[in-house]
Parts: sequence; structure tokens; C-alpha cells
Amino acid sequence: MNNRSDFVAGFILGGLLGTALALLFAPRPGDEMRDRLLDSADEVRERARERADEVLKKVRSAAEDLSVRGKSKVDESTAHIRESIDRGLETFEERVRGQNRSEERPEG
Repeated sequence: MNNRSDFVAGFILGGLLGTALALLFAPRPGDEMRDRLLDSADEVRERARERADEVLKKVRSAAEDLSVRGKSKVDESTAHIRESIDRGLETFEERVRGQNRSEERPEG
């Protein structure tokens, strides 16, 4: 994920620098050039916000999906453990009953 955020940051920075250089070297009066620089910066900023929102939505969706899958696995494991405990208790009770029966029988 770090490479992706580095790429997005580099892309935005490159866009800003390219826009600024293009406008600085364009034959325009100073006020008009500054206005265009500000407009371009606003556009890039807005695109960056939109992209950040998209990435955030994807991250939230992935986190939610992982949470749901994790909860499902925990529920499955819990059910399996309960079944194993129940079977173990049944086996234990059967053996205890079997020992009690053998102790109740008179030896003969």
C-alpha cells in the first residue's frame, strides 16, 4: 500500500509542477498567469481529494469484507469447538457410567 500512496503523491506533485512550469513559461500577463496557476492548483487539489476518497472507500470496503470473513471463521471455529467439547463430555459420561456399572456388579 505504501508504493501506491507514494505513486499517488508523486503523480500529484508532478502534475502541480508541470502545470506551474507550463504556465510560467507561457506568454501571458502576470495577473492572468497567477489566476491560471490558482485554477490549475484547485483542479489538481480537487482531483486528489476525489482520488483519496475513492481509495478510502476501497480500503473501508476491504476492511469490512475482512471483518465479515473473520467473524464467519470465528463463528465456524466456535461451533466446531462446541461440538468437540460436547462429544468429549458425552464420551466421558459414557465411560463414567460404564465404570459405575462394572463396580455395581458383584464379582462372582
